[in-house]
Amino acid sequence: MSLVKKHVLGFSSNGGKLFAVIDEQGTLRIWDTESNTLKQEYTPSLQLTGHCTALAWISINAQRIKKSRKSLQINDSTTIGKHYIALGTSKGTVVLFSVTEGKIDRVLKGDKHDGAVTSIAYDNDGHLYTVGSDGRAIVWSVAEERSIRQWPVGPEKPLNVAILPKSRTLAVASRQLKVYDVDKKELVETFTGHSGEINAINSFEFNDNEYVITTARMERVISFWKIDRKGRNKASVCTLLMEDVAHSLACEVRDNGQLRIASVTRNGNIHIYLLNAESISVEKYVKPKVSLQIASDGAETVEPIHAIAAHFVEDAQRSEEILFGYGSRRLLQFERYTPNYAEKLNVIVRTEPKKLYAKNKRSEQGTPAALKAQVPIVSLKEVEYNSALPLSNKKVRNDVPMEARLQNLSLQAMKLPDGKLQSQSKTQLLMQALHSQDQEMLRTVLASDDEKTVQLTIDRLPLEYIGPLINELSKLLQGKAASVKCALRWLQTLATTHTSIMMSEDKEELRDKLGICLGIAEQRLLCITEAMQVSGRVNLIISQMKRNANNDLNSQNALIIDEDPENVTQTGEKNWSDLEEEEEDPNQNNSLDDDLMEADDDLAADEEHLIETQNSSEGDDNEEEGSDTDADTDASAG
Repeated sequence: MSLVKKHVLGFSSNGGKLFAVIDEQGTLRIWDTESNTLKQEYTPSLQLTGHCTALAWISINAQRIKKSRKSLQINDSTTIGKHYIALGTSKGTVVLFSVTEGKIDRVLKGDKHDGAVTSIAYDNDGHLYTVGSDGRAIVWSVAEERSIRQWPVGPEKPLNVAILPKSRTLAVASRQLKVYDVDKKELVETFTGHSGEINAINSFEFNDNEYVITTARMERVISFWKIDRKGRNKASVCTLLMEDVAHSLACEVRDNGQLRIASVTRNGNIHIYLLNAESISVEKYVKPKVSLQIASDGAETVEPIHAIAAHFVEDAQRSEEILFGYGSRRLLQFERYTPNYAEKLNVIVRTEPKKLYAKNKRSEQGTPAALKAQVPIVSLKEVEYNSALPLSNKKVRNDVPMEARLQNLSLQAMKLPDGKLQSQSKTQLLMQALHSQDQEMLRTVLASDDEKTVQLTIDRLPLEYIGPLINELSKLLQGKAASVKCALRWLQTLATTHTSIMMSEDKEELRDKLGICLGIAEQRLLCITEAMQVSGRVNLIISQMKRNANNDLNSQNALIIDEDPENVTQTGEKNWSDLEEEEEDPNQNNSLDDDLMEADDDLAADEEHLIETQNSSEGDDNEEEGSDTDADTDASAG
């Protein structure tokens, strides 16, 4: 199952009248849910604060603000004036954003996180609790505007946090759920059960009991955890089922004990669960009471509209209503809706927010406010251009597809002088290759057999690319020996690094991905026995040929030409007359021919002996050498 990214969003505490969301670029947007208007849009300064990575709505009374600063004085007559948004940044700091002024009002001082802030929570008593990528939890005092307490919560990277005011504990979620005592700064309880990283968290209280609900990135369940400050590795007390992975949770407990849970899934649906808080059971899985699905009202095709967040309305007159927002994180529409619990699925037909905003924009063009800005009508012949360059009538269009842009990336800039790619650029290049399915780029990256480079690339690779990488490695295993060697290196490193993630996926999907790899491995294992037999026979033939070649050289030493010292001059050379006599002697030529014929016979005998040795493959090496020596001696004597 693929992963779902974390959505950073939240409704205000005044009945959900305001909604804040942070998009992928770290931009904060604040919406008015009653009028469906965008009130604020804030892009932080990258040099000063960095991207926004977490948020929490807080309410600050005017008595807690330092009166020495005029910018901190808040008007108590307006509800919006009392609301701030605590933002965690990528630089590890915490800032307070004023909704009324539309800017950052304060930056909290003191010790900060060494990395990005991953989650933030407010206890409604003037304290903020944050966790960061450095594996620490920090407590911030809003009145003192600084950090007052910190302790380690690692070694796993904490992703979400929830404060439990009654028990004075802090629930920190990574893969496990750990509960820490805020005053003593010690671990008091742990919960296990999720196979992936916890993606969303929420909490509620009923009859002096505190509960935490969580959902993980690779699971389609919601787990309930009861906080009692004792025990380790405890299991969940209740489990809710979903049709897809969720990224947002909302809960509400009423006086009569009815518990309502809402989850917004990745495919844009909203699941609503109705439970009895007094009889939460672990014996059975609970399915949603009703599911809400939003669809567009297009005439030609009906397309789904994704829901972004949901919130239960805390109002006696609107006890059954649910407030939800749909569209995208850039264009949102909010609506209050009363579900029909008699049907399992409620389909809500609405207009796409993009079309609705475009329609409103066209209608506002004729209003008096829009007519204030007039565009002057000037003839092109009367325009005088200061530039000497001629005006081109061609329109600049960028019709280059994404695949062509990826192919235009210069691989030479990423290579070292010896032709190897830089290790720091392998991860990004592999992500681009897997996304565009560029085979040439994939071969360039996966051709690396360096253990450190492969390990570094796998460590930095996002988890959503693991499945496509396994598919490409299975194809590479079907190639030649060089590509198989590289693919095995990548597959071994991937299996050892992300074993838990691969085992937590769907069994059928994992079997399909690794089925090709296992089939190729079994086929090659069946060929090992035959290959070893052939290799042994070839090595035996080569060793026997080397031994016989050495024996032939020793037998040729019997042919010795004896030189008479009298025929040698002072300079060590023979007389030319003696050499001419030797050439004219016919008996000597006959003797040389006889010697060559005997040598040929010896070679033929050796070849017959080699064939007999290959067929039998037995015998003592010493006896073979003795027989060869005797044969050579007899041939020379004859």
